[in-house]
Amino acid sequence: MWMITPRPTCRTQTVFMFNLKAVFMRMLKQIIESNVPSSFYKRTSYSQCGEDLIINFILTNFTNGKKQLRYLDIGAHHPYFLSNTALLYAAGHSGVLVEPNPYYAKLLRRKRQRDKIMQCGISATHGYADFFIMDPPTLSTFSEEEARRYVANGHRIIDTVSVEVKGINEILSEFDYLDFLNLDVEGLDYEIIEAIEWEKFRPFCVCVEVIEYETRQEPKRRQEILNEMLQNDYFLYADTYINAIFVDNRRWQQRWKQI
Repeated sequence: MWMITPRPTCRTQTVFMFNLKAVFMRMLKQIIESNVPSSFYKRTSYSQCGEDLIINFILTNFTNGKKQLRYLDIGAHHPYFLSNTALLYAAGHSGVLVEPNPYYAKLLRRKRQRDKIMQCGISATHGYADFFIMDPPTLSTFSEEEARRYVANGHRIIDTVSVEVKGINEILSEFDYLDFLNLDVEGLDYEIIEAIEWEKFRPFCVCVEVIEYETRQEPKRRQEILNEMLQNDYFLYADTYINAIFVDNRRWQQRWKQI
């Protein structure tokens, strides 16, 4: 008896070629992954506790693929050292850096040329205030109470300068949109958080220092900052103990509804 073997159809050939290609691509991927040096997977962080990696993940994955991100860094200090915005800058984004220390404001202008540098302080209202430059400079503050506490912890005041202070809502009003707000002003964080008109200005992500600096006892958590953010419909996305990272709950929920 003669057996007639059916000839493969065009569709069968296409499926076969597709499966063959998929197998080949999987094998190629495995070969590449097994030979890639470990440095390929290395992630660079400029922050104190890796906060910028978390922030970058949030903004990259939950802002609808926005190509150009905008940030406001209050108390920017150094262009890269302990910076929560340097990683965003390195990725091609830009924003506004606020730094009252004349030396670091000049350094920021030289190293972060795409950013706008504001040599001033930020508070609830506009005016002038004494700025206490500390040793180390990361502790510099507008709060005389904080400066005295730092001295009691073994640090010293290098200089006191009078600096212009601008209102936080005045600065926020200059942005068409704001993806990330970083706040580190040594003792006045809550005053600024409380003064923000949250119903009008809502950055998607906010990072703020939430502990008091201490060297002789366990640092105190600033629970009032956490409470204020929660009351304004932000939720705590991550906490590195030193800094808390919040996300706007309204935009977060809206984002998932669109999927």
